[in-house]
Formats: sequence, C-alpha cells, structure tokens
Amino acid sequence: MTVTADEWIARRPLWGSFNGLSYVPRLPPTAYTLLLHLLTVQQPGGLVVATHEELGDGLAMDRVLISRAMQHLVAARLVTVLRRGRFQLHPAISAFNTPKEQQQAMRALPREMRLDEGDFEDEYERRLAQHQEEKARKAKQRKVTDIKRPRLKSVPNGN
Repeated sequence: MTVTADEWIARRPLWGSFNGLSYVPRLPPTAYTLLLHLLTVQQPGGLVVATHEELGDGLAMDRVLISRAMQHLVAARLVTVLRRGRFQLHPAISAFNTPKEQQQAMRALPREMRLDEGDFEDEYERRLAQHQEEKARKAKQRKVTDIKRPRLKSVPNGN
C-alpha cells in the first residue's frame, strides 16, 4: 500500500488547507507517523480504505502498533472508524478536489466534532481515558472466573 513519488504526482491534484493540524494534541510518535501516512493514501474527501494490516505493511509496522496508534487518532477526533478497513479523516485535515468541497464538509460537521470547540488537549485526554476505561471494563467481563468442577465420588474398592 505504499505510494511512490511518481504515483503521487500522477494523481489528480487535491486541495487541502490542513488547518486542523494546528489542533493536533501531543500524540505518541507512532500516531503521528500513522496520521501522515493516512494523509498520503486518502481519497478526495478524506476516505481511507485500508485494513490495519495494509497500513502496517505500508509503514513497516506491526498491526498491533497500528491499532494502538489509531486509538490516539480517534480520541483526538482526527480519524473516525467507519467499519473494518474504512476510515474517515476529519475534514479539517482532509484533501478535497476544491476549497468549496472542504468548506461544505466543515459546515456539515456537528458542533461536537469541530476541532476548534473547547480545549482540544483536554478533550483528547478525556476521550483517551474513556476509551481505556471501556477497554478495561470489557477485559474484566471477559475474564473467566474459576470454574468449580463437581467432585467425583470415590468408589469403594470391592476387594
């Protein structure tokens, strides 16, 4: 899934103001790496069609690292997971065919998805903590408790 410079140049030119990058919180280095990769493989409008395995292959990273990095991008509201293998970049960082398309996408955003609303660092930290708590809760539910097995009665020896 890597893109060579020649392939990138051969694509139709896209437009993006990328103003949303000013709202990127302090992310782990792998999350920044993944974000930059997503910006290079996006379709017009910010749709990325690739599985974690494909993204990992394009970055020479393990799928597990991609999953961990993606959690940070989702918590920062920079990426939305649509379903397995489909991700939507935030319109503030997406590339479009025209500036008008980006303006329309930004106007269509619900207020809670805007990056310039509230303190983006605090919001990121809150969402990340919420995700970690949910993950811990699910792990606790999956944890198997000791199963009590019925004891077999001893059979008297018939000697």
